[in-house]
This record gives sequence, structure tokens and C-alpha cells, in this order.
Amino acid sequence: MKATPMAAFAAFFLAALCAFGPGPASAQSANVYAVSGVYVDETAADAATAQQAAFAAAQRLGYERLVRRLTVPQELAARGGAVPALDSAAIERLVLSVDVEDQRRSATRYIGRLTVRFDPGAVRALLRQNNLTIVETRTAPTLVVPTAAADLSPETAALWRAVWAEGGFGDELAPLSIAPENVQGPPAWDAAAAAAQSAGASSALYAALRVQGSTATATLVEVSANARRDRGEVVARINGGDDAALRAALSSLAGQASARIQDEWKARVAAGAGQRARVSASALYQDQRQWERIKDGLEGAAQTLISEIRIEAVGREGALVSFSFVGDRSQLVAELGRRGVTLEETAQGPVLRVSR
Repeated sequence: MKATPMAAFAAFFLAALCAFGPGPASAQSANVYAVSGVYVDETAADAATAQQAAFAAAQRLGYERLVRRLTVPQELAARGGAVPALDSAAIERLVLSVDVEDQRRSATRYIGRLTVRFDPGAVRALLRQNNLTIVETRTAPTLVVPTAAADLSPETAALWRAVWAEGGFGDELAPLSIAPENVQGPPAWDAAAAAAQSAGASSALYAALRVQGSTATATLVEVSANARRDRGEVVARINGGDDAALRAALSSLAGQASARIQDEWKARVAAGAGQRARVSASALYQDQRQWERIKDGLEGAAQTLISEIRIEAVGREGALVSFSFVGDRSQLVAELGRRGVTLEETAQGPVLRVSR
């Protein structure tokens, strides 16, 4: 039986209304409670025992990283800098799954990079029991440009990129996105702008590595279209002459650099800069395919800046959509833009369209 135009419109209307149905947790929240890039290296009497020890170590490392991600540094400092103490069994009860990103094993050793996914409700309850403020608000990404001194080997330069690319920094509240390898040289917005726009970032953090003896140092400079900001240096000791010792030191540098970005963002949230604003926008489209692309863009941006997406009204060629966001308007425009959606201010108010 041939569908009538009214029946087709009714089906389109129902599909639109169901597009952003509520779920048990938003994509943004689920992402925040996953800790990826957890590197483990364990040796035991046999392969199975080594893997078991590695997974237990990953759960503990992931737990510590997650608590530091979601809490205010000053509150942890008041506790002596330690996260709430839990034994291995208690940590395991917080874990939903452990996923393998990469692994190598021998008869007695397990080396892996893992993702540990935690139960948001259980973690929130634990933090509240310990009187810790929970911060879950995310902001737009910052592009990271890892560079290395000319006297360093290509292998060291590649490892410096790898610890950034594989460190799980994209899941942080202030996500860090690594730049393509062709973005090099001294800190310059002109060189990084295209990659930043592609990542939805409004600034780029250049992290310049140098190694002297057993000390690794990264100099941090952040650039944007309007400013250059020196963010100081981070330092780590290389405790040994093997690749594992170098990786551990470079991972420490990347973690320290990320912590500076995260702590500053959480301070802004605590001071009110991370408060959400509400936007009502007209979504204009020519057919259902374009509408689907707009929905996909909004859902993708829900991993970072936006939340509480609602369809207020829908028609053949347009819909009224509302959502909340954090950050400034330019970050919102950039984040939607990298997902194929434009947000324009018009005389009739904000308008969403598919990018041409």
C-alpha cells in the first residue's frame, strides 16, 4: 500500500520526537566515567596470573584517575592529597568492565593498555559519602601539539606523541585532542588553526620536549586566535635506561600537563564560569537526511559541550530545538561545526543547518 503524504509526515514527526529520548545516562556522563589509556606491565609465575594482576592494577589506576578527574584539587589536598582508600574488592565493585585497547603477553608477563569503565551511580555515592564535590561538566577540546628538541631521536619523538595519543586524555572534562603530525614548529596559531578547527578546539597547547641526562622536561605554551599564554614547564625523572622508564617519564609529563588544564577548568566551574546556558534554535533542513545529520551533530556534541537536548516542535522543513551548553558561544559554534552543523545568529534567532 502506498503511503500518503500525511502518513509519511506523521512517521517523520514521530521519528523526530523520539530522536533524543531520555536514557539512563547521557553520552557525556558515560564518557566521563570511562578511563582509557591505562598502561600496565605485570610479571608473575605464569601468563594467567600476570594478566589477572595487570587487570587489578588497571582498576586501581583507573579508580585513582577517575576520582582526581571528578573532584576539586583543594578538597583532595585537605585530605593529604589521597583519594578515598578502598581495597581491591571494593574497587572491583565500582567497575562495569575492563576493555583491552592493546596487549602483549609472554609466559610470565602481561603488558597492556586498557579502558576501565565505572558505574556512575556507585562512584557518585562514594564521593558524596566522603564529602567530595563532584564536577562532571565538560568543555570544548584543546588541541595538543607534541614537539621534540632537534637532538632527540625519532624514536623518542614518536614515543612523546604516543603517550599523548594513547593516554586517554580525550575523556577528560577538558578533553585534549592530539594534532596531526604535520603540525610542527614553534607555537603559532596560524600553523595549528586548521587542525584546531577540525578538532572543535579554540586553542592549541604546544608541548615541547627536551631530555637532559635523567631529566625530561616539557615547556607548555598555549596559543589561540587572540592570545599566547606561557603555561610553564613540567618535569619528570627518568628512572632507568630502558624504554619502559622513558615511557613512564613521558607519561608523567603528559599527565602533569593535562592536570594543569583540568584543574583550571574545574576552578572555573566552581567559580561559576562553567554554568550552563540554554539555547533555543530553529533547525532548518530540506529533507529527512539533513535532519538526521543535524541530530547526529547534536548527539555528537553531547559528548563535550551540550546536554538536555529537546525537540519543542517539528515540521516538514524545520524544527525548534533547545539544549544547554557550557563554555562560550565560539566554542559551541566550533564544536557543532566539526560535526557538520552550522549555528548562525539571524534576525529570527539562532539557526541550525547542515554544513555545506
